[in-house]
Amino acid sequence: MSDQFEQSQEGIVQNEVPEYRDQELFDQVASKQNNEKKLNFQIEEEEEQDQNQPVGAIQEVTKPEEIKKNVSQISNPLQPIMINKAETKRIVHQAALERKTEAFEQTKSFELHRSQQIFQHRQLVDSVWARLQKVVASSDESMKFLVSFMKQRIEQEESQLKYSQTAQLSKLFKDFDGKIMQCNYPEFSKAVRTIDSSMERQTDQIKIFIVWMQNQTRERLEQEMNNFTNQNRDLINSYNRFKKTLADLDKETMKYFNKYDKMYQNMTIKGKKPQKDFLRAELKYKQAASRVVIYQREFGAWLLNSWNEIKLLEAQRLDLVTHTLIEFQNQIMNVYGKIPQHDSIIVALNGVKVQQEVQTLYSPDFVLTKQELEFIQTEQQQELVKYFQSFQVIDKYAELSHPLILKQFSAQRDVGTIGKTWIETGIIITVDHYFLTFEGKPTRFSRPENKYPLDGMKMTARNAVELEIQFVIPGLVMDSKKKLLIQFKKSDELEEMMYFLETVGQNKFALN
Repeated sequence: MSDQFEQSQEGIVQNEVPEYRDQELFDQVASKQNNEKKLNFQIEEEEEQDQNQPVGAIQEVTKPEEIKKNVSQISNPLQPIMINKAETKRIVHQAALERKTEAFEQTKSFELHRSQQIFQHRQLVDSVWARLQKVVASSDESMKFLVSFMKQRIEQEESQLKYSQTAQLSKLFKDFDGKIMQCNYPEFSKAVRTIDSSMERQTDQIKIFIVWMQNQTRERLEQEMNNFTNQNRDLINSYNRFKKTLADLDKETMKYFNKYDKMYQNMTIKGKKPQKDFLRAELKYKQAASRVVIYQREFGAWLLNSWNEIKLLEAQRLDLVTHTLIEFQNQIMNVYGKIPQHDSIIVALNGVKVQQEVQTLYSPDFVLTKQELEFIQTEQQQELVKYFQSFQVIDKYAELSHPLILKQFSAQRDVGTIGKTWIETGIIITVDHYFLTFEGKPTRFSRPENKYPLDGMKMTARNAVELEIQFVIPGLVMDSKKKLLIQFKKSDELEEMMYFLETVGQNKFALN
């Protein structure tokens, strides 16, 4: 199911910033002046010497509208242009903040949408489950009543049996002379013996009736009640486990979102420099949120399965009760004779369509309200089954360029200890100057496997398609180093990454 969900998400579209090609402008101006003068740039040194970077190193992360603004400010291209380093840094940082604000607003909008969708889906699952349990409770009460009825009838028949065994008419009109019983009316005595014989046969039938009711009650009805109750209890326990797990996942998701929100507030309101990568914080939240969606979808699928399981149990119960009542009527006929309504009762009971009766009782039209059905069919544009078991939350920003991504690459990464073992790896360069690696192609819900700062890194091309990067990992006491060996399919891809990291990647004005 997780795979289905991953396939439903769109991959992150890399957000490459267009380069500013100012050379054409300068060439045009120079041609108009008959190539008499050259364009000179002088960079004013206001900070330390090691902070100076060429303008080209910043253009990768400067937004197009900012470039146009800078071009419009060039009133006379033949005059030397003084570029204020501090102002350049401020512009770059402002561009980074705008990107982060855009990303934050998108994520906040997604969280609001996700929360609403989760709430609606979960509320429907809870409502359906509550109504199913209400029907089950009514069915249980019916079974308890039937068992009670059978036990009372057993007591009644046992009393009748006791009476039948002592009530004999053979003593009528007889004289007792020693050990010999003499009847005064021989023909009458013969008729009485026939009555007593009939009562004895009825007594035998009562015994059979009592045994049947005892067995049917104990071995069939009560056993069915226990089985139904146990299986329904298992379903209730599963429901409670789902609710607890979802509550834990909700708590985890909000924890990551609150951290993400706090990072943004610290950057915008308090003006603090972030110590962690903003994109990585967003992806942690998105992955936690995706786990909620996946588990909520499993919750919906579980509800449908439980719904069908309860219907099956109810069908078995109704079938048992129907056959019990048919046999009950036949037993009464054997004991007390056939009543006028006997045949019509048997025909009616045999005519019960168990499956159809149960399907009607547990149909969506009965279990869900009209408003709930309309919500699923009109607002969600889905069938009931699909809504419950194929639930998903659409990220409307999935197909847009991600504001926090400067560049995205696809390559292979060596993870072998002895020899080389290559695995498919997604690579993202973030606004906060971090190098993130992912297993396979990353999406907006992928969590990076590794995070490396670009400051102080060193690159070495081992061959035309293999690039070794050494990162400096800050530590509490001392820094450590981490080497990463990457392989590309084409040499052009390797050169593109090296060029990008040598310009934007090494730029000390990184957007952080």
